[in-house]
Amino acid sequence: MIEPIAWLDRKFTFDQPVGVFPALLERLQGTPDRAASLVAGFSEDELGARTIRGWSVKEHLGHLIDLQPLDEKRLSEFLEHAEILSAADTENRLTENANHGQAPIAEILARLRVGRIELVRKLERLTAEQVAISALHPRLQAPMRLLDWVYFVAEHDDHHLAKARQTILHFRSPMIKETRP
Repeated sequence: MIEPIAWLDRKFTFDQPVGVFPALLERLQGTPDRAASLVAGFSEDELGARTIRGWSVKEHLGHLIDLQPLDEKRLSEFLEHAEILSAADTENRLTENANHGQAPIAEILARLRVGRIELVRKLERLTAEQVAISALHPRLQAPMRLLDWVYFVAEHDDHHLAKARQTILHFRSPMIKETRP
């Protein structure tokens, strides 16, 4: 199994044309459906269990919910032409303290869906000029357009879906090995 690169080690280039924006919105809107598909058929205990390597499936999905206020804030900052975007908490204290592992997966999925629908609805109303507004990302120390930030959020969603899938595979891999002839 290939280990995903750590999120904080990811490098990005922001050179996509504005015309990719609708596809990025589809990706964001699809995150809750992909998350629901990923967890289907697994027990609350399986989805809430941590591995020695990191968060549980519920924590990965809950983390996306925890970042929704930052997403809203950054969207406002772009539209207000801020020079520098607000920084994220790279220690993820909110997620570490949220106890997502004990929350019902249906609640996590519902909150994720509501947040993504609200964000996408706001983004759908933007003009090409607004999508091209630029600000400095504080951790990357690089300018990014609102378009690039949407790409960044979609990549972050996919990163955590991939990590959640690896957590599921970690728990399921012994059974897979046992059932092979």
